[in-house]
Amino acid sequence: MNSPKGVLPSGVLPRLDTFAGALERCSGWGWLVLRSENRLLLTTDHTVSAVEMAAGIGEEVQHYLSMRMLGGPVVVLPSAAAAPGRWLILTESADEASQVNLIRLRARGALTHRLGTLVPLPPSRIDGGGVRWLGEVPAAKPFLPPFSAVVAALRAVTETAGSS
Repeated sequence: MNSPKGVLPSGVLPRLDTFAGALERCSGWGWLVLRSENRLLLTTDHTVSAVEMAAGIGEEVQHYLSMRMLGGPVVVLPSAAAAPGRWLILTESADEASQVNLIRLRARGALTHRLGTLVPLPPSRIDGGGVRWLGEVPAAKPFLPPFSAVVAALRAVTETAGSS
């Protein structure tokens, strides 16, 4: 049984290591994803935001969230020559986050991507190399932790480490 060109048979999942497969999968999750040359870009909106932080802190935050069954998808950005790698922890929307929480994140070196910001998704290529998922590629629509949980986790791990 042949399927029309570009259409997968029912029950067959698209390959996530190709732009077309990743675009189809993420769009199926209800995310607004755009393709621009060698990049796949997630548009943050009322359903998904991203918190960007240094990889080392990101690892601690993700562990903190996972231990509380709140771990969600993480996009790993490559290291550049002069800059260490960074992680994007995808969250529920931060569109209505309080200024206090945004300031708390910024004070700890984290950036909040919300309200139409474009962030790269795998298999994008950016300066320094390829963008990838941390761990397994999400097979189904991934759980997104509440934005406030990521703020609390970042605060907890940085206070434990002696940061203010």
